[in-house]
Amino acid sequence: MKRLLKFIPTAIVLVLLIWVLWDINFFEVYELIANVNPLWFFLAVFSSVMVFVVWNLRCQYIFNPYIKGDFKFFMHVLLAGSFFNTVTPGAGIGGEPFRAHFLAKKYKKPHSKVLAYVLGDSFFKISVLFCLVIFSVFFVLIYVKIPGPLKITLEVILISVFLIFSLILFFLFKQFRIKPGILFKKLYFFEFVSKRFESEKHFVSFINKVIHRISKVFRKVVVNKNNLFVGFILTIFFWLFNFLIAYFLFLSFGHHVNFVFVLVVVTLAEIVGAISIFPGGVGVIEGSMTLLYSAMGIPPPLALLVSFLSRMIYYFFSLFIGGMSLVYLRKNSSKGKRNFF
Repeated sequence: MKRLLKFIPTAIVLVLLIWVLWDINFFEVYELIANVNPLWFFLAVFSSVMVFVVWNLRCQYIFNPYIKGDFKFFMHVLLAGSFFNTVTPGAGIGGEPFRAHFLAKKYKKPHSKVLAYVLGDSFFKISVLFCLVIFSVFFVLIYVKIPGPLKITLEVILISVFLIFSLILFFLFKQFRIKPGILFKKLYFFEFVSKRFESEKHFVSFINKVIHRISKVFRKVVVNKNNLFVGFILTIFFWLFNFLIAYFLFLSFGHHVNFVFVLVVVTLAEIVGAISIFPGGVGVIEGSMTLLYSAMGIPPPLALLVSFLSRMIYYFFSLFIGGMSLVYLRKNSSKGKRNFF
């Protein structure tokens, strides 16, 4: 049932996308590509590079009190983590544990504490995204004429964002008193778990200790005044460069578009892709962007081209460059004993 509910927004997007693509003249798409302005296209690619540079700078700053890391190594870890995020279904959270694993291994630090810092870094990205989603949904509902099913999807997203953000704030500013280890109790029946722990009770106690350690360090990271200021400033630039990718692509095809339109479309496409069942939101994000750009009066051929090109640029860095970074890390990582604490 839960999987079916996740599929509903994806199905709505796909049906509406087919409806939009039905009348597209693909010869117009070819003409747009043939007349592309290379300078603006280069700036779009450069903006994508800056997305990862700013992201890496934020990550290094958050880790600085705990790990004085090398920029190059942090970048390899970040790109390889993006690779896992892209191939992970839905919200793509596979990259965070991976980043924590290699950083802990490289700098000989406890995995649980490093994971808390990685989650603290992700907190800033998600917090700003939630604010952008709220603004974008209100903007679309008020100013854009959209089909009924898509409107319902956006309203559900808005309510979900409010609820999730409220829960995050609650757990952030309140002491973490619950013991969720009981939720992992069933895992003890797996041999690779049971052979490492004396009893089910010891396993649950271990999980509670790990989660308590992570939540304690995470809270310390995100409520630090310097981290809050620098983290949010760099995150704003992170999202700004994300939006500039599509904005410069529009300019490369000779079309001037309102920057707010780009902000709204990219933001909503990101969140729709996050709740989809496809790895990295592949197909769903591109489809959502095409639909929303078209709803805002942008010619469908141009909307389709910009949507897919902006994602292809991202996939080049997250899959191709990220894949090479993954190979590099596996070849150069030293073998060491896992240390959770």
